[in-house]
Amino acid sequence: MAIIYTIDDNPLISMVIKLALTDEGHTVVTFNDSMNAYESLEKGLKPDVILVDLKMPGMNGKELVEKMRANPELDFIPVTFITGSIPSAEILPSKDSYQGLILKPFELQELIDTVDGLIA
Repeated sequence: MAIIYTIDDNPLISMVIKLALTDEGHTVVTFNDSMNAYESLEKGLKPDVILVDLKMPGMNGKELVEKMRANPELDFIPVTFITGSIPSAEILPSKDSYQGLILKPFELQELIDTVDGLIA
């Protein structure tokens, strides 16, 4: 199955995502901030999908995606935002830089379907 990064500063959200996707047969690596996730990407582990919260301390989700899209070694990895914020131009990067948007609270099946669609 797929390797999935989930990046969220809320450990409960990360745990729920990890449990749901692990039950589906995926390998899930959790990060509580975007900087550590980006450093892992630069070291060579390339996940099949990244799920990232938009609003986090330090590097937020938008900044992570913009940094990834500027790096030719990372610009192909599909990204879905998971957020409790109202999506707006101020917090979202350009539409062509991410593949999905899931609003909190979310249904686990929506999450599973989104990931399945991205790895198909």
